[in-house]
Amino acid sequence: MTEFFRRRIFDIIAGVFLALFVLVWTTVLVRVGTWVPTGTAEAPELNGALVTAAGVLATSLSSLTASALGFTISEVKRDNADAGAPSPLVSPADVATRLSGRVIFAIMVYMTMGMLVLVLWLFKGQASTDLIGAFALSLLGWLVGAAGVVFQTERTGP
Repeated sequence: MTEFFRRRIFDIIAGVFLALFVLVWTTVLVRVGTWVPTGTAEAPELNGALVTAAGVLATSLSSLTASALGFTISEVKRDNADAGAPSPLVSPADVATRLSGRVIFAIMVYMTMGMLVLVLWLFKGQASTDLIGAFALSLLGWLVGAAGVVFQTERTGP
């Protein structure tokens, strides 16, 4: 039993982190998505702990996935240069094959939750909270950066 945990400790840590991210952001989405305006309140009240946890988790996952992509692209470029490749561009397939399953899964979780937040932000408008808007804008920034990397790494020649 101990050997199982020893071999899977990184998977367990990543799984707990991603599950917590999904749980916290699902809670935020449900509270904001089901909120009906009453009285003078323009947006639902979210407690400080939920706002802090959601912000920290979203920022952390964004940073972790972006840095993993950046480091992997740098490694591929370095290896291509060491091998005498004529172009500094790298193949997206080369980058993707070097990313671990945990990183790919984390990117998919981040983008999925982020797209749900973005859609909620667009449809709820002013009734959404600043937290929703901040994450939606953060996701858009992350996607612009990722798209820049994707388009920069595409090869146009042989």
